[in-house]
Amino acid sequence: AKSLRTTHRGRQAVRNADLSQEYLMSIFGKAIDLKMSKEQTPALAALISEVYTQSRAAAKSLKKVYFRKRPYVQLGEPTAVPAWEEHGRTSSSYASGHANLGWSLALVLAEVVPECQDEVLRVGFDYGYDRVIVGYHWASDVEAGRLLGCAVVARMHADQAFREMIEKARAEYEAQKVGKQ
Repeated sequence: AKSLRTTHRGRQAVRNADLSQEYLMSIFGKAIDLKMSKEQTPALAALISEVYTQSRAAAKSLKKVYFRKRPYVQLGEPTAVPAWEEHGRTSSSYASGHANLGWSLALVLAEVVPECQDEVLRVGFDYGYDRVIVGYHWASDVEAGRLLGCAVVARMHADQAFREMIEKARAEYEAQKVGKQ
């Protein structure tokens, strides 16, 4: 993965270090061909915010239990995102929070917009793998993050309010797409 750092894919991996909800709405919005924002798509934004909150909390809990040095720390190498290096020296690599978040969002948005599921899942998959490219995670951290994402989404589905959020987001998406035609 390190050899990809100087390619277009590597530059995308650096951009994908961004954890903001606005950025996530942007990249997943491209996957579903819809500009998402809190103002334009409040139901989708609320759903993304809920998944974001639950995913981040789950990753934080897991990282407290399993501490693993990040690859760049273990190997004494620089990363493609130097601004994050100091923080990463004292935080756990296992499991990848980015992979957890990207995969959780991908699974939920693939449910909201099943006709775009291939692109949505690709974006979520890449968002996690990019952490290997930039040097912040081992491949097993990313796989564990994706597995955690599956568990987070499964748990969220037990909540009726969450299922209603998905329905509202789907209706909003449909209305937005009809409005674009």
